[in-house]
Amino acid sequence: MFPKPVAGIFEVYEWSLGRDGFAVEDLAHEFGCKIPDETDTIVAKLLELQLIQPSRHRDTWFVPADPAVASSRLLTRNERELLERILATDHLRNDLSRLSLLFRSSRFGAPENNSFDLETVPERAALQLCDAAANSSREVVCMQPGSGWPAEELIEAETRCRQVLGRGVRMRVLYQHAARFDTPIREHAARLVESGAEVRTAGALSGEMFIIDRTAAYILANGADGGAVVVRERLLIDFLYSCFEHAWATAKEFDTRRTETDVVSNDMKIEIVRMLIAGAKDEAIARRLGVSVRTCRKHIGQVMAMFGATSRFQFGYLVKEANVEDDV
Repeated sequence: MFPKPVAGIFEVYEWSLGRDGFAVEDLAHEFGCKIPDETDTIVAKLLELQLIQPSRHRDTWFVPADPAVASSRLLTRNERELLERILATDHLRNDLSRLSLLFRSSRFGAPENNSFDLETVPERAALQLCDAAANSSREVVCMQPGSGWPAEELIEAETRCRQVLGRGVRMRVLYQHAARFDTPIREHAARLVESGAEVRTAGALSGEMFIIDRTAAYILANGADGGAVVVRERLLIDFLYSCFEHAWATAKEFDTRRTETDVVSNDMKIEIVRMLIAGAKDEAIARRLGVSVRTCRKHIGQVMAMFGATSRFQFGYLVKEANVEDDV
């Protein structure tokens, strides 16, 4: 334990530097200490701090010692102890956070009082999600629609994923087909697969979602101004997990050793046909497919050309005439 200085000991040390040495009685006489316990306490603290040492030439006398030596001996040892306490505190915090997730999913966790949390600040939502993933013990699944993420975000995400996978936690990642045509995401996905993650793509995803150990689900809002809804209600988590499993079962494996451009493109075109039949606008279709509006319009043009249509009205008519609505 780090020795705590008491009032007056540094003044006594400075005073001792002008003498050949001193005894407890000299200290009491010089500083007017009328109670013997005070002088004894000051001397004891000076010895503990290694600022004085017994004289070699005279019994019951003390002489000053070099504070640099005391600093090297005391501070280095106490800095090491402080670092160990900080590390122990971090480990305890992580363990308690993991146990808290398990408690909330148990029958003792009073889910009726802690079923949902709304975090409106994106930074805090991201931090909560990172902490939850870092403390996962069994499985992390996620759906991430869209494409075109900044390189810095992909690097940070890859670092976190490697840490999770390195602890033996299963990880399944579901992107949209559009991610296959985004070189940074494709390379990022390939590295995740090499680290042990399972990665697939689907034509359309309902939204961005992470499920941690089936005890907490994080539903992220769209856009930079959004936050997240944290779900801990077991029944709802099971429902969200089943939605993921359904999308996962129909998704295509992201085999980084070969490309499936034609197959993926066909899936995207089928989704476009469905949404055109439903009367969706270009922006809505692009958002659902995770591509730009310009790319979406290019795909729409290709789909219409497949039916020989020159307008959307004609396209709808030709789809009905061909009786292919039920097929898509």
